[in-house]
Amino acid sequence: MKKAMLFVIALFFSVAANAATLNLTKGDSAFTNNASQEIDLASGSTVLASGTTGNGAWESSFSLFTNDATPVVIEWSFNPESNLDDATIAFGVLGGAIQNFNITGDFSFTAILTAGLTYVLDIYDATGKALNYSLSVSAVPVPAALFLFAPVLLGFLGFRKKAIAA
Repeated sequence: MKKAMLFVIALFFSVAANAATLNLTKGDSAFTNNASQEIDLASGSTVLASGTTGNGAWESSFSLFTNDATPVVIEWSFNPESNLDDATIAFGVLGGAIQNFNITGDFSFTAILTAGLTYVLDIYDATGKALNYSLSVSAVPVPAALFLFAPVLLGFLGFRKKAIAA
């Protein structure tokens, strides 16, 4: 049992918990209308973008890519959100299934990205007065505590076997 515990502990310390690197770029200009787009930061596990829209209808488009399969949190914010009358967000694999979300204010969702695929992240059919918007995509790293959880469970099983044997 001691050898098994030492093996499991060594295995958990040999595994690194790194967040995936995300890459956000401006989408196809054909899908950007009456909105400016800027990518503020495109390194590490968080990417940020922002833009300004004019009055009336507008569209904004981004492409998202990751080097490793990872869950991400995607958040759109509008300032002031009272200027956003209506909008639809589309998210999915480029050339594949796209999921639409109707929004009227700040919006956030979690998605799991597959490495090597390019995802589209678009806002369209948006109407309202001039407003600023920002987009934040953050990789959710595997916490280091997760690797300590299994040895604790194995320890509890060891205590249980001792209690049953006694």
